[in-house]
Amino acid sequence: MTDVRVGLIGVGWIGARHRATLAQIEEARLVATADVVPGLADYLDWRTMLDRELLDAVLICTPPNHHHPPAIAAAEAGLAVYLEKPVAARLEDAQMISATVARAGVVCAVGYQYRALDLPTGLRPRVLLGRGLSRAVARPWFGDPTQGGSQILERASHLIDLQRALAGEVDRVSGMGQRGLVSLILAFAPGALGTVVVGSLPRGPGWSLDVICDDGTVAIDLDPKPPPLYTSLRRFLEAVRTADPSAVCCPIVEGVATLEVALACEEAVQSGGTVAVGTGRSRRNR
Repeated sequence: MTDVRVGLIGVGWIGARHRATLAQIEEARLVATADVVPGLADYLDWRTMLDRELLDAVLICTPPNHHHPPAIAAAEAGLAVYLEKPVAARLEDAQMISATVARAGVVCAVGYQYRALDLPTGLRPRVLLGRGLSRAVARPWFGDPTQGGSQILERASHLIDLQRALAGEVDRVSGMGQRGLVSLILAFAPGALGTVVVGSLPRGPGWSLDVICDDGTVAIDLDPKPPPLYTSLRRFLEAVRTADPSAVCCPIVEGVATLEVALACEEAVQSGGTVAVGTGRSRRNR
């Protein structure tokens, strides 16, 4: 395979960022686009695009609650899938996507771009301090948890996933929300404690992660050159070219695991309690 023939589903704000990034990657060729808004894309229905176009891969940039139908259809058609985060709005839908990808044996990556960072190895974190306090781009579905548009699923999950990559699996979570801000505490099974504070603040300090160990503190650079999105997409396309599902930055199983933690955090914020993260679904501590 030379150029990877790509179809883009969803051409809104994040879809436009993916489109612009693809244009910078020589091995990628955007063949067709689909969007439900008339006049924005080549096709109104992604199903028609999949039927008519000769594709190697699809990028799915729809609102999260619309991820699973095109992701499952594309995987069943033998196409590679790059799926914007979170994997889905519901854990059951995410698990269906993961199971379909596994059966089909296709390449699948989830858009947790911080996994593309050159992360330090050998760290033994004691505390992880993460914040994402910045302007949020207005989208019709953002802020609606039923569509996967909550602060936790849409924003905090980036830092949850990155902290999982550095500190291991999460055992239990708690949290609080107020006036559009969310503060989360993650207790990691290996013993570390993580915090994530996110919110839409136009003049906020931005995004950061500090990893505190017994022998010092490591500040993770979240905005390197080239940008993580570029690296993540390039590695996905290389994985498609080499038919190597393991070569992506964030595989589907990691995206599903992060979603489970994020959904547990939403339950903790709503209940005011501590929620243990189980296998397959969360269970509240009583």
